[in-house]
Amino acid sequence: MSNDNNELDMKAKTVQRLMNKGKLRGRIDAKCCECIYDPIGDGSWRLQVENCTAFGCPLYLVRPTCVSTKTIGDNSLRAD
Repeated sequence: MSNDNNELDMKAKTVQRLMNKGKLRGRIDAKCCECIYDPIGDGSWRLQVENCTAFGCPLYLVRPTCVSTKTIGDNSLRAD
């Protein structure tokens, strides 16, 4: 049971740290982290959020992702 508490504390601290970033971006990051992040799962909170498949979520299109993932489908960033 103690291990479960440590994992919950780790998640809560991560969410709080993201909330402290302030503004809209921090709040979106915190909500996505709160929703999907599993501290004992594979990868960081950002990787887990990036791999989210909740397509119906209102935050899906603005969820935190790495820059390279955002630009893959963006034709305006490709050289002709």
